[in-house]
Amino acid sequence: MGMGRKKTISDDELLDAARRAFVEQGFAASTKEIARRAGVSEGLIFQRFQTKEELFFAAMIPPPADLNRLLHHPRSKGRALLEKIAFSMLDYFRDTLPVLLPLVSHPNFRFEEFAKRHPDSPMLLLRRQLVEFLLREQRAGRLGAVDPGAAALLIWSVAHSIPFFERLGAHGGQFDPKLVRAMVRALWDGLDPENR
Repeated sequence: MGMGRKKTISDDELLDAARRAFVEQGFAASTKEIARRAGVSEGLIFQRFQTKEELFFAAMIPPPADLNRLLHHPRSKGRALLEKIAFSMLDYFRDTLPVLLPLVSHPNFRFEEFAKRHPDSPMLLLRRQLVEFLLREQRAGRLGAVDPGAAALLIWSVAHSIPFFERLGAHGGQFDPKLVRAMVRALWDGLDPENR
C-alpha cells in the first residue's frame, strides 16, 4: 500500500479537507492538494464529484448552527432577548464568514440556486427559525405589528454585516459590544420619532 493512503474515507471527511483548502486558497485550491490533505487519490475525488465546482459547492455549505443556543434564551424577554439573539448570531457569523467569503466570491454562485440545492443548509434553517421565532413572539403579544420576515432580515443583516466589517478592519477588527447594543436598541425602538 504505497504513500500511506487510506482505503476509505467518508464524504464528510473529504468535504472537510476540501473546505479547509478552499477557505485558505479560495477556488484556486487544487484537487491534487485536497486529495493530499484527505489522504486519498485525486481520482477518488472525481469518482464522488463530477467536477471541482461540484466539490466546491458541496464543501462550502456553511457550518451548522446551534439553533437552540442562538434563539432560545428563556430568562430574557423584550430588548434583552433581542440583544442575546443578536450576539449569538454575531458569534455564528464570525465563525461562518471564512466559509462564506470564498463561497459568495465564486463566479457561478447564485444564492437562489444554492438555496434550492441545499434547502436544509444551516443558514436557511436559521433564517426560517428566526422568522418562526418572531411570529411566536408576535402571537404572544411581545412584538408589535411588524412584518416578521422583514424584522428577521433586518436582524440577520445586522448580525451578518458586523463580521464582514470586522474582517475589513473596521473598529480595529472587533466591534465594541456597546455599539452592537446601541444597534439593537435602534432596531427595537424603531426610527419613528412618534414612538418616543
